[in-house]
Order: sequence, then structure tokens, then C-alpha cells
Amino acid sequence: MASRYPLQPARFVRARASYSSQAYSADFRDESHSSARSVSRRGSTAKIACLFLALQVLLPARGQAQQPGNVSLQANEQLFSVLAAINAVGYDAGLGVDAANSVRIRVRERLAKEDIAVLPELRKFYQEHRIAGDPGADLGQYLSLALLLGPPPGFALTVPQSDLPPDAKRVVGLRPLLEKFYAQGNLQAIWSSAQPAFQAETERYSEPVRRSIELSDAYLRFPSGAYLGRKYTIYLALLASPNQVQARTYGSDYHLVVGPSKELRLGEIRHQYLHFLLDPLAVKYAALINQKAALQGIARQAPALGQDFKDDFSLLLTECLIRAVELRLDKPAPADAQKRVKEFTESGLILTPYFFDKLAAYENQESSMSVFYQDMVQGIDVDKEQEQLVKVNFAPRPEAPKNTAQPASTELERLLDQGDNDIYEGRYAEAKTVFQSVLEKFDPKNERALFGLAVVASNTRKPDTAEEYFRKVLDSASDMRLVTWSHIYLGRIQDLKGDRKGALAQYRAASLTAAHYPEAVRAIQKGMALPFGAEK
Repeated sequence: MASRYPLQPARFVRARASYSSQAYSADFRDESHSSARSVSRRGSTAKIACLFLALQVLLPARGQAQQPGNVSLQANEQLFSVLAAINAVGYDAGLGVDAANSVRIRVRERLAKEDIAVLPELRKFYQEHRIAGDPGADLGQYLSLALLLGPPPGFALTVPQSDLPPDAKRVVGLRPLLEKFYAQGNLQAIWSSAQPAFQAETERYSEPVRRSIELSDAYLRFPSGAYLGRKYTIYLALLASPNQVQARTYGSDYHLVVGPSKELRLGEIRHQYLHFLLDPLAVKYAALINQKAALQGIARQAPALGQDFKDDFSLLLTECLIRAVELRLDKPAPADAQKRVKEFTESGLILTPYFFDKLAAYENQESSMSVFYQDMVQGIDVDKEQEQLVKVNFAPRPEAPKNTAQPASTELERLLDQGDNDIYEGRYAEAKTVFQSVLEKFDPKNERALFGLAVVASNTRKPDTAEEYFRKVLDSASDMRLVTWSHIYLGRIQDLKGDRKGALAQYRAASLTAAHYPEAVRAIQKGMALPFGAEK
């Protein structure tokens, strides 16, 4: 059994997670989740675009209780400005793809005619921060920064720089250059001239998105007031590469950035909206969900399942429920539905069959999902599910693109998985050996290995060593879950040292990126309310 050291989060002591900012590419590949405040347009330049673009098009839904202004579809001048800047200095991804929208080309042509003195410095910055071989991540770091900037011309950060998620922190040096670029490139006028294109795209999406939101609300039957204090914003990013769709969650606000695309990206929009609706229930019932966490060991055997889902049972459960809801909403033929359920199960989303069947009973009663949810989770029979899952042949891990580094990469992943499993089983000495070998053989800054060593230290009663490794994680990590939990651990360490101010700062930093991690949210709430280790 795993030892119980005071710094460990409940159950998380056994799991190391690798969950970065949620991104959905054209094939709707789950990659990451992150977090922030919706950035609204203010100041004198707001007069140009607000009437066109800050369009609170979605709701109140007909016959439903969605609160006005909770869901919006809009463009964003900060996002436009950041994307214009990188387009001017080498961001060429997707230029040859026809997305039935030429605004990106027109903006690039317009910028080429401007006398922009800061371009050499901006180009140098972009090249130095380029993420080769991963266009989604390369773009994603700039999207994350843009969503955490205030309006032009100052582009002030909306959160302390020390609290920025790692991908945004990596490129925060763009901000002073962006301020110069905005003025020198006459970007306010270019933004104004692009409004007809954004308006046309807004109109193209508005009614289909409204219908999608209404159908989701109607199916889940959420009561009035369920969304107060939370927002979901869909941003149209016409200067991004075609078919890019990336999601972020900052604090209690959900964002989806949608690039130009011939096809409406309604699936991704609905998927993030279902997270918006259902994630809070996983937080509310986290203790009940943990009672079913014995199934986590089975999910960890699925090679194709992302490490984030392997290490956080609440995330896995929520994703299974969302996939089941999507199937019920889409109403495929029975044979097709069962095929999709089987595929999800084989991928490691092991509770999809249970939720798909349970939703049939939900549809035949009158309670809302917020009421039905508790009984549905309580009804999971762990022994029965384990018996059924023994028969599942899990799908293999998708092959990575072939390159010269592939053998080393495969060995690295094998060692990291081994170390994670050792922690899960409470074999801390073995995990320590494995993670140290990763640092020595492959990368002295590998975030999963550093985090693993920090968790090992915390569970073997070495708080000073744990603190050292958690701070190293924050210096190098791009993984949102590792960052979130490192802040929580450090907050607990500061509490145990009697530094309440330092602890609260760590809990606040964790709260920016914690929304998708129910246990993390609960840990932050407890930490903010009472010093860790204090008697209740």
C-alpha cells in the first residue's frame, strides 16, 4: 500500500498525470486543457467592432434556463493582433489549404505595405520560440497568451505573470513587441477593415451553434441559475491555420478558438460545451467518484488512452459520460452506436458502455442531469464492470510519425510509464530509480520525471526535496496538470512552514488551470479556506 504523507492530494499520490492544455485538431484529437478569464473589448477602439462581434448570440435557449451572456460567439482584437503579428514574421502554417476565407491573405498583404520597424525583432522572437514539428503547439502558445491579454494598445496581462500557464509564459516576451507592432502596423485600421469577414463568419456559425446549445441544454435539463458566474466563449480566429480548433479553460471560464474551416466545427464546439456543463458535477461529486476508482487500474492497461485519463479517474469518467451523451444526441443507428461504444471502450474510455445504457433510463424520467448524476455514478457496480472489462481487447497505441529519434522516444515513454506505474503501486524506490535514469539518459528537465521524483519525495517524507523538484517542474513544464498540482503541493508545503501568504499565492496560481481536475479544485478550495494540516 502507498504510504500516506500529508502533502499528497487524496488518491493523487498514486497517480502522475500528464495533461496539457486541451487542443482539438482537425481529427478531434484530445490533447490538452488549460484556463483564464474571458477578455472583453474595452477602450476607445471598442467602438469599431463591438456591435459586429461581441455577439451574445446564444441564448437564453428556447424553453431552457441558460443565463443570458453565458455563451458567446465572437471575434477578439487581442487574438487578432497576436495572430497578425506572427503572420507578419513567418507563421505560414496552412497557407496552401483552402478554407473558403481569404481574410488571412488580405491582412498579410496589408501588413506587408506598412513600415513596421519592430519586424526584425519580432521575427527573431518568433523564430527563437518556434516549436518545430508540432504546428498545433506552435500556434497554441500564442493563443494561450492572447486569451490572457487585455485590450490594445497596452495588451496588459489579465493575471500575474508568475501565474501564467507554461505555454503562455514561454512567449510572454511577445507582449512589449506586440504593443509596438500594433502602433507601427496601423493594426487598429486593419482590424476595422476585417470586420465584414468576421461578421460573415459569425452569421455562418450563429444559428447552428444556437441549435447545438439548445439541444444540449434540453437533453441535460439543467435548472435555472446553474451557470451563474461561468462563461463559455467561442472565438473566431480567421488568421489562424485552417481547421485548427483549440480549447482552453481559465478559472471558471471556458474558451474555444476556432480557425477558418469550410466545415462548421460544431462537434468540437459541443464537446467543449458539454465539459462546461458537466465538469462542475465531477467536482461536486468527486468523493463519490473516488469510490469507483478501482476501475482506474483497468483503464491504465489501455495503450491508446492518454496519460491524463489514466491518472485522473474523474477526468476519465467525465469523458466517458460526454462521449455517451454525444452518441445519444446524434442518434446513430443502433448498430453504428454499438460500434462507436465498442471503439471508445477499446481506446480506454471504459465507462462509455455503462453511461450509454444508463442514459436510456435517464431519458425515460423527468429529473435533470444535475439530479440524476449522483444516482448514476452511485450505480456503477465496480465488480460487474471489472468482470465485463476483462473481455475487452484494448486498441494498441497509435504509431508516432517515423523519424530518427523514434527508438529513443519509445524507450523514454516506456520508462516514464514504468515510473508512473511504480508510483501508482506505491513502489517509490523503484520509481525514483526509473525517473533518475530518465533525467540522466534522456533529458535533465523532463517534466514527467521531475514531477515523479517530487511525488516520490513527498511520499517518503522528504518535503525539502519535494519542494525542490516541484519548483523545477514549474520552471520547465508545459503540462497543465503537472503545473496545477505542483502549485498545490507547494501551497501545502508553505502552509506546513507557517507561510500562509505564500501558500495562498500558490493556491491562487493553481486555480487558474485547475477547472478540469475535480480533485485539484477541491484541494484548492480546502487550501484557500484553511491552512493545510490545521485542525478543522
